[in-house]
Amino acid sequence: MTVTPASLAAPLIELRGIGVRYPGAATEALHGIDLTVGHGELVTLTGPVGSGKSTLLSVVGLLLRPATGSYLLNGIDTARLGDRERASLRCRQIGSVFQRPALLPARSVLENVMLPVLYAGLPRRRRTIAALDALDRVGMASVAHVAARELAGGEQQLVAIARAIVTEPSLLVCDDPTADLDDAAATKIVSLIVGLRLDGRTLLVVTKDQLAAAYSSRTVTIGAVVPAEPRTPIGTKTTVPTSGVWP
Repeated sequence: MTVTPASLAAPLIELRGIGVRYPGAATEALHGIDLTVGHGELVTLTGPVGSGKSTLLSVVGLLLRPATGSYLLNGIDTARLGDRERASLRCRQIGSVFQRPALLPARSVLENVMLPVLYAGLPRRRRTIAALDALDRVGMASVAHVAARELAGGEQQLVAIARAIVTEPSLLVCDDPTADLDDAAATKIVSLIVGLRLDGRTLLVVTKDQLAAAYSSRTVTIGAVVPAEPRTPIGTKTTVPTSGVWP
């Protein structure tokens, strides 16, 4: 299948009635989620533990197929894509940053950042140039040949962000990237995230960091999990923005 992105006038992310239930679970991880995110927005996600914030990021990041609902990414109906097509779209359009950097500890910083462009099939010289450019943008080019295990936690997260942007994705999904960092390192990560938005990228960020929320377009609160088979209808919109225009 050939996938053709929609124009920039259309939303980048359109979720309608998204539901996720893990096998054997007594509750749905997500239920009836509606969310629209435009190009260039920085949207922060908040909510109680177990409300499904990370699950929602997995759906948006094409790491998890929802059981119900529809997801259009840049106008592309992701439900119609096979696994290989989803992987290709994810590689080209989405960068992911997690709470823990998940770097290969024995590999150099440069080798870690090159991984996504390796999967994209670029020749080695172009991979190296792209990775060095991404490291330069996060201020980590000087440690390109240092083993990842030699870096402090905040430095490793900067490298993880470089890895996420090396393919020049239009969308970044970030799952609480400042959670395990001290205040100084967290502030640096937040400043970098804000800068990426100013570069024109769209960001969806799970965070408890008030500084990140202060710089966002809007904050969306995800409600608590709901019974998998409720006897009484409970409403379909469990994503409610605390600021900004709905949807």
